[in-house]
Amino acid sequence: MTIEGSKNPRTSDAVAPFEPFGDPTPGPHSTVGSVWHTVQLVLLDLVLGSVSAMLGLVIVASLSTVAGNQLSNYWHNIVHEVWFPVGLVLGMAASGNYRSSRRTGNQSTFTHMSSYFFAISGGGLLSILLTSVVHRVFNIYEANSTHVIGSIVFAIFLVPVGRSIHRHEVLRRHPIRVLILDSGEALRRYRTHLDLQGGFQIVGWVPGTPLQRGEGLGTIDHLRDICVSNNIDQVMVGQVDYPTPVFIDLLRDIQGVAQLTIVPRAFELLSWRSTFTELSGLPLIEAAPLQMSMLDRFVKRTFDLTVSGIALVLASPILLLIGLAVALTSRGPILYRQQRLGRGGRPFTILKFRTMRVEQFSPPAPSVPAAADNAPLFATRNKLSEEERITRVGKLLRKTGLDELPQLWNVLTGAMSIVGPRPFISEESTVAVGWQARRYEVRPGITGLWQVSGRNNLSGEDLAELDYLYVASWSMWWDVKIMWDTPRTMLRGLGAY
Repeated sequence: MTIEGSKNPRTSDAVAPFEPFGDPTPGPHSTVGSVWHTVQLVLLDLVLGSVSAMLGLVIVASLSTVAGNQLSNYWHNIVHEVWFPVGLVLGMAASGNYRSSRRTGNQSTFTHMSSYFFAISGGGLLSILLTSVVHRVFNIYEANSTHVIGSIVFAIFLVPVGRSIHRHEVLRRHPIRVLILDSGEALRRYRTHLDLQGGFQIVGWVPGTPLQRGEGLGTIDHLRDICVSNNIDQVMVGQVDYPTPVFIDLLRDIQGVAQLTIVPRAFELLSWRSTFTELSGLPLIEAAPLQMSMLDRFVKRTFDLTVSGIALVLASPILLLIGLAVALTSRGPILYRQQRLGRGGRPFTILKFRTMRVEQFSPPAPSVPAAADNAPLFATRNKLSEEERITRVGKLLRKTGLDELPQLWNVLTGAMSIVGPRPFISEESTVAVGWQARRYEVRPGITGLWQVSGRNNLSGEDLAELDYLYVASWSMWWDVKIMWDTPRTMLRGLGAY
């Protein structure tokens, strides 16, 4: 059994420990010349900047009553916008958006949005400055800030989309070859996250302790040789039990051969809101403090009401079609109702589209995962045993997450949130004690951190940690990011049963 590539295990052997033997056969090395990669990005930004400038003039012409902004002066105005693509490239360069390697582990466009926003805005200001300088020197190309604002609006949308498509295409042709260096306890967790992200090819792993000889692709003492022989692009360093000075020298030795990605030891407590700082040269990672005030709760609830109300109106044709499909393909009610636990542990009735056939007997209750249970949730909750009862329409609904759409009504009535922890059934409340009980401080969500992190491929312990991390590190922007990641995760279907 190989661990190379992405898989969605559904057989009984999926609950076994992470397979330690990868495919050692090296493929074509995925390193693309950094210079050529940078040239590609610059050319892409020039094209996107030019398109943004052209579209910006159109939108300004449709909104403005000034004669000089009308479409009749389009070709005259487009000459004044010639410096916007140049300013965009300069802004992107100044913000460091050309320094990131194609092999970096962070592939989410969303995480770069703030950097793109300031780079594009700064690039627009630079284009105004350049146009003004040229106008003063040569008495041509008079600057028009209104036209530049229109260009910026389109660039803020087009640049992230273009960058995302470019990166996806590059990684499709040249996936990042990853070697995991770990003691073995968190291998499945790492693999789940890599599979979710896409663009990675897991070549194998190396044991993080000298005691595990005979496992993986070799020993930690030969890490550099393993990287070279297997054309490794990135080494993901997890839990390692090895003498620190020697281990650091080994990692220094492979820098330049492969990209190093270090997973912090207490990664369960860290989120994107955690900050990297230093103390007189000592690097520190500060866990984000809990900052959910009454104002935060008001903003979150207002957001929920707005999104759920608009979504129910826009999705009403889809809801109707799905309801008809469920009713026409199998006997039984259209909606499935189940009691779940909401904020403060108070019970409520959750709504879903029915995805299974109604039978005379009651299905066995799912086993409750203990916090120390490292088996994936699809095993501890008997998800595989339900497959025979799932309808054809139900399989599609579960894979895409469309069966959750009726929960928009739960959000509107105040029982749920758009984003939040997973809604537990009452039998599972016995495992939520101590720090795990903090999940009940907020409303459960239609989507959440666990849904975009692997869903039922995670263990009960992983679920508890993710729910705690979400509550302890909440921010409105994180909710938006989770919503951004949800469609891609649903379409991939990883962890859906």
